[in-house]
Order: sequence, then structure tokens, then C-alpha cells
Amino acid sequence: MGKVLLVKPPFGRLLQNRVYSTYPLGLMLTASALKARDHEVAIYHDDVSNPDPIPSHHPDFQEMKVPVPDEKCLEPLGEVLTTFSPDVVGIGYCTSDRASAHTVAAYTREHGVKRLVAGGVHPSLLPDGELGVFDAVVVGEGDSPEAAVPFESKLRGVIEVSPVQDLDAVVADRDCVIGGERYPRYLKGMIQTQRGCPYNCGFCAAPKVFGTKVRRRDPGRVREEIEHLRAREGRIIDDSFGVAREHGIAVCWELAKIPYRWVCDVALQDIDDERVDMWLRGGCFQINIGIESGVERWQKLSGKHVPPGRPEEVVRQCVGQGLGVVLYFMIGFPGETLVELRSTLAYAKRLRDLGAKPCISIVTPYPRTEIWEMVGAGRSQDYSTYIHQSSGMGFADCTPEEWAEVVAEANRISV
Repeated sequence: MGKVLLVKPPFGRLLQNRVYSTYPLGLMLTASALKARDHEVAIYHDDVSNPDPIPSHHPDFQEMKVPVPDEKCLEPLGEVLTTFSPDVVGIGYCTSDRASAHTVAAYTREHGVKRLVAGGVHPSLLPDGELGVFDAVVVGEGDSPEAAVPFESKLRGVIEVSPVQDLDAVVADRDCVIGGERYPRYLKGMIQTQRGCPYNCGFCAAPKVFGTKVRRRDPGRVREEIEHLRAREGRIIDDSFGVAREHGIAVCWELAKIPYRWVCDVALQDIDDERVDMWLRGGCFQINIGIESGVERWQKLSGKHVPPGRPEEVVRQCVGQGLGVVLYFMIGFPGETLVELRSTLAYAKRLRDLGAKPCISIVTPYPRTEIWEMVGAGRSQDYSTYIHQSSGMGFADCTPEEWAEVVAEANRISV
């Protein structure tokens, strides 16, 4: 069959901060699915495949705009295009690195690549805007058998694929990343136990891409994959690990058999005594919980149910048992007042005093979310400021001077 190069375009490198680098598990799953069909596949993830090191430092809020990669930045990719000589290049990207992806697409065309396929979160949300730059756009999950069609044919246009039902049918190929040995250990141990999210958070597009029906992996297969990776630490990247109660407990029983320490995201309503106990038994050392705001109306917009006093109870319970707690907050909701902004920051500080670690982000209107419909739809297609740490985002009802004060305070509070 053909030779396929899957590309994750520069991002953390462009912001000159390794903190923004990601782990392209989706491309690794796509690679595995294509290799099972006898394609020769390699992954070029610029932030690690490019040997030029990226600095790492705490990301304070500031006005940020993602630049496009220049010729020098893309030279290592050019060398791979020459030596590997792919028949097809697939590029996976999100909203904030769309301009980077388009620049990479043009660069690959210049190097003689005849066929380009787009995939990932942004192309799945707004596929029509990617046509012209790409020959085909995959909407949905890259490890779906139907996602192989644009790599094996000359079919053009938008290709919608069905959700994967058997998540154990394809195991991510992590060995085909060029320079993959440069990933930090905690990224190498990243794992998925289920896919899909039933919650309808106003800022999150994940259900639009992966659906609201939760599909689960076999807990034993999860453990076996971690053992194969020889990972000692990592992150469970499920949208909400605790949502499928019995499945999550079964996963923890399996993980308790191996020396693996991990972090996960959970919803406040999915926390109870038994689950906390099992998370600890299974090696979990930190849970991340979305509170989003100290104000009820923004909690509701975010899809969060936060009974008064419940976050305090959870923090005391978990921290008291040695389980770390990170609490996610957001500032800059459309029309959020200065009083509300300060209320959220004060609430984050109170919970910090109980032992939690607040992680504050700035509201960003990602495509097809409720917040996008409120403020983002119809905006310019320049998504270079669509970053949670960019103070150029945010839609609060306050003066620029007041917003600057709020952002400075958020910097002092956030982990």
C-alpha cells in the first residue's frame, strides 16, 4: 500500500514554551489503523520531531498570538518529506494551530506532495473551511475504518466517519513518532479508558467530535497497554473519568496491580467515597475538577452543577486522604461583570487555602460551542489568539484597565 506521513504542526515551538506542547494520541491511533491496512506510516510531531529544543516555563497570562512557522522552523519537516517521500500527508490540528497547519500544508505542496488530508478537532467542527487547502477533510475519529478512505483513494471533499465502537480494536502506535523518545515521561504514559462525554459544557466541543455516548475499553486491556509502555506515571485523558462509575472502579482494580501513578479529570457530581478510595488504590495521585466560576449563572452556562459547599467538602476529603485536587476556573464569560470576576477569584483563593490548586483559564469561543454561538460565530477566521492563556481573549463587561487587574490577580492565584 502507500506511504503516509501524519503531521502535528508546530505549536509549542511557535509560542516558545514547551508547556503548550501536546501528545498526539489521535494521530497515533490513526497511524495504527493505517498500518493495520499495510500502509507504511510515520508521524512528524514538530514539537518533538524537530530536534531544536523548546524552553519550558510557567505560562503567565498575556496577550498571545500564535505566529505561523517560518522556513527555518520547517526545514526538519522538509528533510523528512525528502527522505520518507510520502504519497499522502495527513495533518491533524485544533483551532489555535489552524494557521500553522495551513502553512505546513502549503509547504508540503511545495515539496511535491500531491494529496493532503485534514483531520482533528477543528476540521471536524468546521470542515468546509478547510477544503481548498486540503483535498479531503475527515470529520470524526481517525481510527475509524472509514477514516482510511481518503488515504487510499482520490475521493475529495468532506468525509464523515462513524464513531469507533470497539476502542480496543486499535491500540495507539507510539513508536512511529520521529524523535518520540524526547517526550517527557508523563506524556509517554498517557492513556484513554473511554471515549465520549454525556455532559454539555458550554465551552467544550468534545461532544461534537466524539459524541455523547460513552464507549468503554476493557479494563484489562488498559492495564496491558500501560505495562507494554513500561510507564510508571501518566494521565488518563478521558473527558470525565468518573462518569461510568462501575467501569472506572474496574479500571482502578486493574491499575492497582501495576506501579502506575496517574492524573485524571472528573466531574464534581461523579465523586463519592467509594470512587475516591478506588482512585487512590489504583494509583491516582491527583484529580482535576471543573468548577469554572464562583458565580451560579456562569457555572450553569458551563454545564456545571455546583451545590453550595460541595467543592469545599471534596477538597477537604481528598486532600485529607493524600489525593491532590486541581480546580479549573474560567474568567471572561460574555457579559461577566467586574463583581463576578472578583467573586470567582476570591472563591479560587478560598479553595486554595483549603489545599486545592486553582488552574484559571480565559474563556475562549471554540467552534460550535455555546460560547461560540454567543460571541464567536461570524468572527474572523484568524484563530491565532484562541488560547486559554491569552489575555486577548475574554469577553467580560469591564474596562481594559479592570480586565488587566483581573488578569494580573489570576496570574498570582493560578498554578
